[in-house]
Amino acid sequence: MELEQDIRLVHLDLKGAPPKVAYYEQIFPMLKDWGANGLLIEYEDMFPYWGDLKELAGPHAYSKEEINYILQLAKDNSLMVIPLVQTFGHLEFVLKHDKFRHIREVPDYPMTVCPLHDDTLPIVSSMIDQVMQMHPDIRWFHIGADEVFHMGMCERCQAYQDKKQIADEQLFLEYVVKVLQQIKVKYPEKRCIMWDDMFRLVEDEILKDSGIGPLVEPMVWQYLNIITLPTDLWSIYSKVFRNIWVASAFKGATGPSQQVTNINYHIEGNKSWLVTMEQHRHKFDNFRGYAVTGWQRYDHYAVLCELLPSALPSLAICLQVLVTGALTFEQQKTISTQLGCNGLIPINPKESPSLTLMIPEVQMTLMYFLCRLQDTCLGVVKIKVA
Repeated sequence: MELEQDIRLVHLDLKGAPPKVAYYEQIFPMLKDWGANGLLIEYEDMFPYWGDLKELAGPHAYSKEEINYILQLAKDNSLMVIPLVQTFGHLEFVLKHDKFRHIREVPDYPMTVCPLHDDTLPIVSSMIDQVMQMHPDIRWFHIGADEVFHMGMCERCQAYQDKKQIADEQLFLEYVVKVLQQIKVKYPEKRCIMWDDMFRLVEDEILKDSGIGPLVEPMVWQYLNIITLPTDLWSIYSKVFRNIWVASAFKGATGPSQQVTNINYHIEGNKSWLVTMEQHRHKFDNFRGYAVTGWQRYDHYAVLCELLPSALPSLAICLQVLVTGALTFEQQKTISTQLGCNGLIPINPKESPSLTLMIPEVQMTLMYFLCRLQDTCLGVVKIKVA
């Protein structure tokens, strides 16, 4: 039995071993079959930035023509697209360049911009403008803004906070509101989304006073197998925000160097999100739906997690769980056959996911997908199998 129709986004994290364009031709029809109806595309340095931002495009970046083709493939498979551009933290791919290092919050670390530097907002706005230009038909735009670990550390920010007597969370909100207001003025028909973690513990009055409520729809993320969030979170958010999203995971959330996905862990996490939102969705005007995230690496400089091809079984199963509320034997059998696996996809690895390499079925399945990596992912060393 299919559940109520929510948006189900598949997160494509392109900051490590991004797929070749031809691979999307293969997987987009399968994503549709499995229950996805949208994509959350986190381009990072795979977007073909140009002009004053041309340094941001990595050596394997897609061309403008390839971006257009990817968007057409998504449209052909009834997958709406939401681009994600980081605007505060996780900006290593920008701040590593000498041209942009002057807007770092901490000179020695390229993670976070200084929210008060005169050049920060123009540079971030230019990034947004270029991505918007390549995505004219989108309804939502995601500004990231999670895990901003460096705030209030430069002399400029410290002096400002001392003068105004404000805490880090208020500095964060002031900057994010400026970003959102600029988008609202330039693109009034677009709606913005952002990760929620940086204001998850902020008092509701501070959130209300910041003016952020009408400008953005939070995406509440947690990737545990049992969702554990502050008990008053949904009541606080419902007082500030009319619409809300949540984010689960299908890979890349159980360790920074995982090779094999613990599928059962993510099944339980997605089921837990279904239960959670059944309890709290009525508190909002609209519960938009789910983003099923699949992290390639934890940041721009981190080692790779398990890659997209080897995690497709987990993605397929997690999407089916969100569609029907459970995983049946027939669903598992159908997905296993569709992916060309020998036998049923194993969903119950040993206690440590790293030990699953010792299980013959998992070993065979992993080898099948690893052998295809050189044909599917950019920047991956070719694999030879004896």
